[in-house]
Amino acid sequence: MRGAPVSLKGRERLCGKVQQVVKAKTSALIEEKIRNGRSVIMAELNVLKQEDIDDLVRQYEGRSIPRFVASATLASELKSTIHYAKLIAISSKNAQAITARAGEWGQGFSGITQFIEEIASRSMVCAADIGAASRELSRSAVKLMNQQKFASALNRSMRANQAKSEELREILQRNLKDQAQLEEQTNGYYRSVRKLLTEIRDCTRALKSIVANCRIEASRAGPFQESLFTIAENIENAAERISERIAIGLRLMGLLT
Repeated sequence: MRGAPVSLKGRERLCGKVQQVVKAKTSALIEEKIRNGRSVIMAELNVLKQEDIDDLVRQYEGRSIPRFVASATLASELKSTIHYAKLIAISSKNAQAITARAGEWGQGFSGITQFIEEIASRSMVCAADIGAASRELSRSAVKLMNQQKFASALNRSMRANQAKSEELREILQRNLKDQAQLEEQTNGYYRSVRKLLTEIRDCTRALKSIVANCRIEASRAGPFQESLFTIAENIENAAERISERIAIGLRLMGLLT
C-alpha cells in the first residue's frame, strides 16, 4: 500500500517530461498559425481532463491525496492559461491591424478590438500571477510535508531515547512552530490562486459574451469578413480552453481542502 504513491509519482515525473516537449511544440505551432491570421482548432496540449483526476483519486484508494501531489499537479496544469491568454492578445493585435486596413469596412469591429485588448491584457496578468502563486503553493506544500515527516521522526526518537527526550522536545516545538507558519503560508497561496482563478474566469466570460458581437460586425466587413470571422473563432476557442483549465484548477483546489 505504501509503495503506490511512489509509483504514481514516478509515472507523473515521466509523463511531465514528455508533456513539456509536446506542449512546447504544439503551442509554438498554434501561435504561428494565429500570427498568420489562420483559423486553428485549439489542441489539448496534453492537459488533464476531469476523468484523469478521477483516476488520480482512485490511485489513492479512498485515502486523501497528499497536498504536495495535488498542488504540484495544479501548478503544472495552470501553466497553459498564460499560453491561451497570449493567443487572445495576438488575435487582438491581428484584429487591430486588419481593421486599420479595412477602413470603413472595419469600423464596427474596430470599436470592439480595444475592449478585447483590455481583457486580453488582464487575462495575461492573471495567468502570470496564477502560475507564480500555484508554484509557490506547490513549494510551500512540499516544505510542510517535509516538516511533518521530520516531526514524526522526532517523535519516534523521543520514544526510543528517553535520555535525550527533553532536547528533542525543544526541537519538536520549534518544528511545530515552523509547521504552523508554513500552514498559514500555504493557506495564503491557496486563497490567492482561488481568487485569481475567479478573476480570469470573469475575463473569459466577458470575452465569450462579445464574440457574438464580433461575428455580427465581421459579417458587415465586406472583403475582410473571412479574416475577422477567423479572429472571432480563435478568441472564442482560446477563451473556452482557459475555461476548461479553470474548471480543472478548481477541481484540484477541492482536493487541497
